[in-house]
Amino acid sequence: MPEILLFTKPGCQKCDYIKERIPSALSVSLVDTSTPEGLAEAAYYEILGKHTPILVVDDEVTEGAIAIMARLNQLSENGKKA
Repeated sequence: MPEILLFTKPGCQKCDYIKERIPSALSVSLVDTSTPEGLAEAAYYEILGKHTPILVVDDEVTEGAIAIMARLNQLSENGKKA
């Protein structure tokens, strides 16, 4: 299973929307970009200053709530076939 990171911040409606709809079959690590640790992780993936939510799957970056939901659903479906 790939490493799945979801970068979010408090008070972000789109972030909350995604978090509430993460497929149960996936193990997604949430990264809060309002913390020093979250900022360091965002810097590592070169996504500082970008709008959340941002999904990173094995170094592949996906931005935007609709694109993120599509990617999460694709990953969930692929996991069921494995």
